[in-house]
Amino acid sequence: MSAVCKICGEKNNKLIGKPVTNDAFPRSSENNYKIFQCNNCGYYFVLPGIDLSQQEWQRLYENKYFAQANVTSWQKKLRDSERKKRFKHLMNSLNTEKGKFLDIGCGEGHVLQEAYSNGFEPYGVDIANNLSAEFSAFNFFNGNIIDAKFPDNFFSVVYMDSVLEHVMNPMETLHELNRILKPGGVLLLIVPNEDSLENSFIRLIYSLTFQSHKYGKIKPLVSPYHVQGYNATSLKMALSKSAFSKTLIKGFGGSYAFWKAAKINTVQFFQSLLTYPVGLLSILVNRQIQLMTISIKE
Repeated sequence: MSAVCKICGEKNNKLIGKPVTNDAFPRSSENNYKIFQCNNCGYYFVLPGIDLSQQEWQRLYENKYFAQANVTSWQKKLRDSERKKRFKHLMNSLNTEKGKFLDIGCGEGHVLQEAYSNGFEPYGVDIANNLSAEFSAFNFFNGNIIDAKFPDNFFSVVYMDSVLEHVMNPMETLHELNRILKPGGVLLLIVPNEDSLENSFIRLIYSLTFQSHKYGKIKPLVSPYHVQGYNATSLKMALSKSAFSKTLIKGFGGSYAFWKAAKINTVQFFQSLLTYPVGLLSILVNRQIQLMTISIKE
């Protein structure tokens, strides 16, 4: 393909496959969507580009995104524990005073509460308003980060968990995050690792079942609506081109006790049982399912 990569600017791409389709997705039948990967930096993207309006995206996220999560009490405890660990990482990296804290894609608001408990002044941004009533007193902007128009050097920390893969303008978004961060401030960013061992295993299963034309991870047309994807190379390049420095990339995931989250004798249980050894192996070979980066603005 001759399409220009949004991360590195190269035009050398390869076809990966077709995304899972969904007739309920607006205008999904009008275009033959395909997934490509940049041969230079490894960035994954969809062509033709998804052209939904902000209002259409908002309806999708408000209506179904959290409703389909089905979070169990054990998963809530796991998320609480992970959140506290992430705050330790960013606190150790912070090179400015505690001040304003921004969570992009703040969802129900749990990270905002954690930021408040750690002495920050929390702000949230989300295209959909799913903020819980108990967190409604925090500063909140209903829209995207570009439209929020925060002042220069405004935040000590920007937190962005599982959001960058949803946006159509990644470089513009990252440049905006750099602009609103204070010097010495921290960007904590988390995205799925498209080159994880688990993804390679999924692609192998598709091939063995004569469905090699499909690609199972990026899902622009069904929840969770991933319209792009990253590996360690493309993510580090994107952050570097956005003027962030001292970027640390850390893989995580793969060893979750799935038997605490899925009922025995369900499809989810046996799917998790099948992929669990792959997850454990991914830790050893450093190809885990998620990538977390901590970047500093100089």
